[in-house]
Amino acid sequence: MKYKKKIIGSAVILIIFSLFLIVFYVNSKSIDNVSNNKEEIFKEQSDAGDITEQSSSDITVYINGEVKSPGVYKLKQDSRVQDLVKACGGFTNEANSYKLNLAKKLKDEDYIYVDKKSDNENLQLQNGLQGETSENAKININTATKEELKTIPGIGDVTAQKIMDYREQNGGFSSIEDLKNVDRIGDKTLEKIKDKVDIR
Repeated sequence: MKYKKKIIGSAVILIIFSLFLIVFYVNSKSIDNVSNNKEEIFKEQSDAGDITEQSSSDITVYINGEVKSPGVYKLKQDSRVQDLVKACGGFTNEANSYKLNLAKKLKDEDYIYVDKKSDNENLQLQNGLQGETSENAKININTATKEELKTIPGIGDVTAQKIMDYREQNGGFSSIEDLKNVDRIGDKTLEKIKDKVDIR
């Protein structure tokens, strides 16, 4: 009887120990699963945050008109009109770029339209360039005609003829200062006209 009791007692202890190991193993697995789930949830949240942050740093804008490739473009936040113009290939030859503020900062859903130069604006621009060229042009005193010499401020018909006579007699002017050798041209007159003439 005592031997049987020992066997039964040992069996009970073994069963209890086995149950304890099983419970410990199950609990350990549950803890691991919870930990893994937390890590996956954190990773998903982190990835979602990265995607949101990345998408929020971009803006979508539309440009049309006199540019080489009109359309919708995605740019970095804080981009400016100049960046958008570069992205679409630049202006066409007909673009009125002077009316566009290239330094303006863009925001999401902005619409930029580049006007075309009008015929009147083209004419004004051409006239302005021609006027500037005429105004800045200097008279070559070695080759100018009498009429051209008379367009120099302070040079009349008589003085223009004297300049031509001096040029013919001396083979031309070697310097602008030589004009003082011409009768009726002194220091004051030379000071007034020296920026209007050259000797090319």
